[in-house]
Amino acid sequence: MTLKTRNRYTLIFSTFFLFISVLVAIYFLYKMNSLTNGDSFLNYGISLDKPSLIEPHYITVVLASLFLALYIPAVSFYIYARFEKTPSSEVAYLVLFLLGCAPEFVRLFIPLETMKNNLPSFLVIAGRALFWGRTLSIVSLFTASIFSSKSKGLETEQNIVVLLVFSLALANIVPVNTTKITSTFSIGIGWNNFVNFTYIVTIILTAASYAVNAKLNENPLYLRLGLGIFCMEVGYYILNASAVLIVSAIGALLLTVGTQRALSTLHKLYA
Repeated sequence: MTLKTRNRYTLIFSTFFLFISVLVAIYFLYKMNSLTNGDSFLNYGISLDKPSLIEPHYITVVLASLFLALYIPAVSFYIYARFEKTPSSEVAYLVLFLLGCAPEFVRLFIPLETMKNNLPSFLVIAGRALFWGRTLSIVSLFTASIFSSKSKGLETEQNIVVLLVFSLALANIVPVNTTKITSTFSIGIGWNNFVNFTYIVTIILTAASYAVNAKLNENPLYLRLGLGIFCMEVGYYILNASAVLIVSAIGALLLTVGTQRALSTLHKLYA
């Protein structure tokens, strides 16, 4: 993938992310306008009133989604502007990570779309979309740690295709349990414990890979980059896994700090 091609793709994705974020916000406000304050979501036991810092609440899911609606386009445009002339293959994987974050918006609409109507097909699509996005996000950053060498930049385009096909294939294979909806409004999937264990192991291996790169290249910047990526992944995982406001706030903070550290270090690495 040439630098010009990568920049073109990054700009397209940045504009796409911005359009989707605005569209999601408008549609969410439209749906919420039809609800009465204090109404409970049918079959979910989650109320719109009395928000709490230490108990699961729908407002946490809303704030997490709105945070991502700002985070995704902001980071993607920053990447385009800051790394326009930087020959970094990791940039493409970071954009792929942002693409994987986008399906989290569907959690906003699971209760809004199903509180009055039983829509099993919508829940199946939502469940597969969430699994696809989370898998793509985690695996893309792991791949970036493996192919972080400048000499492997030519393999980036092929790797992206493989990652997209791999995550889509898994999303269509994994069984979805539409009768199990968590407090974070995620859809239950088969092998859930194994999947979460795999995510955690992959996050740890990503950090370890950057530590190995730091040793092999005798460059401590790889270690700092790995720390930033690790904070990003942990923050992203927490933000998606918790409906408790204070816990999600920690996840958002880790994601923000990790992103800033990773991008800053990556720019120094290729300066």
